[in-house]
Order: sequence, then C-alpha cells, then structure tokens
Amino acid sequence: MEGQAAQRQPLRFTIFYQILLAMCVVSTIPIAGLWYISVHESRQVWDSIVSHDLNQSAETLGRSVEEWTSMNLRLLDQNAKVPAIRSMDDSLQDPVLKSISDTYDWIYLAFTVSPDGKNVGRSDGKPQTFYGDRAYFKQIMGGAAVGQQVALGKTSKKPAFMLARPILSDASETQGVIAIAMTLEDLSNTITKTRIGKTGYAILLDENDRLIAHGGGGVTSELQDFGNHPAAHLQSRPGDPPFVFELDGRRFVAVTRVLDHGWKFIVMQDALEAYEAADRARLYSLILLASTLVGVILVALLLARRFSAPIRRLTAAADEISRGGFETEIGETDRADEIGALARAIERMRVSLAMALNRLRNR
Repeated sequence: MEGQAAQRQPLRFTIFYQILLAMCVVSTIPIAGLWYISVHESRQVWDSIVSHDLNQSAETLGRSVEEWTSMNLRLLDQNAKVPAIRSMDDSLQDPVLKSISDTYDWIYLAFTVSPDGKNVGRSDGKPQTFYGDRAYFKQIMGGAAVGQQVALGKTSKKPAFMLARPILSDASETQGVIAIAMTLEDLSNTITKTRIGKTGYAILLDENDRLIAHGGGGVTSELQDFGNHPAAHLQSRPGDPPFVFELDGRRFVAVTRVLDHGWKFIVMQDALEAYEAADRARLYSLILLASTLVGVILVALLLARRFSAPIRRLTAAADEISRGGFETEIGETDRADEIGALARAIERMRVSLAMALNRLRNR
C-alpha cells in the first residue's frame, strides 16, 4: 500500500496542470507588465494634459486681470493729468470724478485725497472722509507709482478693491492721490466668468491672500482670508503636475499663478472630472486585460489538454503492456511530433516484447 501511495503522490500535480500553469505564467506576465506600463504612462500623460489645461486657463485669466488692471490704471493716469483734477479743488474735481463712476459700472466711487489724508473730491456727492490710514494712500505718498488695497470700503461698508495713482504738480511733485473703489462682487462678475469644465473655477487673491474674486460665488460681505486654502501658497510652473488636495470632502486638482501685481490665481477643478477620461480609459484597459487573461487561460487549457491527454493514454497503454496486455492498441502513432515518436517507440516495444514472449513460449 505504501508503494502504491508513493506512486500516486506525483500525480497530484500532473503534467496537465504543469503545462497549464506554465502557459498561463508565460503569457500573462508580459501582458500584465505591458498593461501596468501603459496605465502608468497614460497617468503621466493625463497629468500633463490636466496641468496644461489648468495652466492655460490660469494664463488666460491672468492676462485678462492684467489687462483689466492696466485699463483702470490708464484711466487713473489720464484723469490725474486733467487740469480740474490737478487743481485739487473739489468743485472742479467732482464733475470729472462723477463722470468716471457713471461711465464704468464696476466703479462705485472715484475720489481724490490731499497729502494730509483728507478727502477732497468724490463722485457720489457724499460728505468728505479721511483716507490717510489707507494702505494705497500710504503707498503713493511713500513714492510708489501704484497704490492698491483690498479693504472694507468706508462708503460701501463692503469688501472693496482700491486702485490709486499720484496727482503730480507742475514740478512733478505728488500733490494728491486719485483713486477708484470697486466692489468685489462686480469684480468677480467681470474677471471670473471662465469655467473649467463643469466643476472648475478660479479664485483671485491679493498679495495678503485675501479674496478679491471667486468664480465659485464665494464672495461675502466680509473680508475673507484665504491664507489657509490648500493651494494658496502653491508655486506652480508650467509643466508641473497639478496639485491634488481635498476640500469639503472632495478631491481637487489645482495650479496657482502669481501675477505681476502680487496677486495670485488659483485655478481648480474636481479631480473626478479632470481625470474622467483617464479613469474611463483605465477601466476599459482593465476590462481588456481581464478578457485577454480569460482567453489566454482558455487557450492554455485547450493546449494543455491536447498535450497531456495523449501522454495519459500512452501511459495507460504502457501500463497495460507491463501487465502483459500485448494486444493493447497504441494510438497517436500517426502524429509527427514528439508524442508521435513516443507512441511509435511504445508500439515497437510492444511488438518486441510480444515476439520475445512467443519465442520463450515456443522453447
């Protein structure tokens, strides 16, 4: 019994399973490797595509902001040279300032300030106020060519964006400041109309990371500090992969572009939408891989049976011959491969043994 058990033991992993396993391993490893490489490379390609799209949107919006700022600065430059403004007489300045706010919808106040910080002329006809504590005023009086600030407007009591230019005398000395004030709501409507897909939008921050404009409609009646925004301090360069972060339970990709005036654009998009096509392609490739593996296994199964079944039959025939069954029919002798050669060898052995046994019996 122990001898029989020892003979059966090797049959637990028969040649059929050996051939099947070998064919599956040999065929699936290259396919899986190619699939992994293609998925990895496609991810890098899509990183480049997403980064390019976001950077292009940031560049487009950045140009629009720069052009919008330049337009407002040209407006201030032109009016700063008007004799009525240079007179620093409120009775002469008020009509000019009023024409500015009437012409440009996003400007709710145009005004001038004397070197001591006192309001001189204003476009809304309201009482004069003190602006000497404002950063844009201090910037101009400190010698800067441009003054800018996001602050709570003294007139509107809402977050506002102020731009200022110096009013020069005939001796090219600063004799006052001309400034315009714009509500952030109007600024948002002006410069953040661009959408990136269905979920993407842009956020414009000032040099102190306070909100100027929000493409997602996030402007409120208070000054908002966005310094804690995950992408606020990101320094993106064209070609860099997009920055991935979570916000309010959703994953976003973003790039950040710093503008010439120190402001920064955050252009962000829902990661699911940004990589939707890549994820779909990866799913299709996974389905293709699974289908290929199933096909390979089926082909390997058929080939394993094709190779192992004749060997099993020849093994059974050889076993019968060893028991004296010399009349056993040997199949597969017409095959032209190694199995056919083995079958013909067993057939010759059967005939030789039968002839030898007959000679012994005749003697």
